[in-house]
Amino acid sequence: MVEKRVEIVPGYVIREAVAEEMGRVGEIARQAWAPIHQVYAQDVGEEMHGSLCANWAPEKEAAVRGHWERHPEWFRVVECVENGEVVAFVTFRMDNEKLLGILTNNAVAPEVQGKGIGTAMYTHVLDLFRKQGLRYASVGTGLDEGHAPARRAYEKVGFNLKREQVTYYQYL
Repeated sequence: MVEKRVEIVPGYVIREAVAEEMGRVGEIARQAWAPIHQVYAQDVGEEMHGSLCANWAPEKEAAVRGHWERHPEWFRVVECVENGEVVAFVTFRMDNEKLLGILTNNAVAPEVQGKGIGTAMYTHVLDLFRKQGLRYASVGTGLDEGHAPARRAYEKVGFNLKREQVTYYQYL
């Protein structure tokens, strides 16, 4: 089933992604995860971050592209109607057995943040989950300052139950 373009905020539509857009999606992912990795490097130190995350940008791009290659039906982009540019993306999974929808990688380009695009994008996917008959939704995110905007966006669309987790590191 091909989903049509749906306006989610004035001037922006959400729709299924196509292969030719994965380069732009990768660019948005790099922009979105750069501040997260800056905080990560501050938290654990440049040496450890450099070793553990030396290739974080191409790995993130590969993960996002891989999701599209395996499940294009679980991948949406947001497009600016005026110029046709992709400005956001969201990937997700649906587990019909558990009745669970899971938001996975997602980001909004920095130049259009603050316009309600993220909130509208998540709301759209949550509605897809409901239409599929799912009863639960989840999303994972970090507790650090780099993930603070994501946490605020998830809370805006109703995520209100959380199970916090901590990862400890040490230099040997």
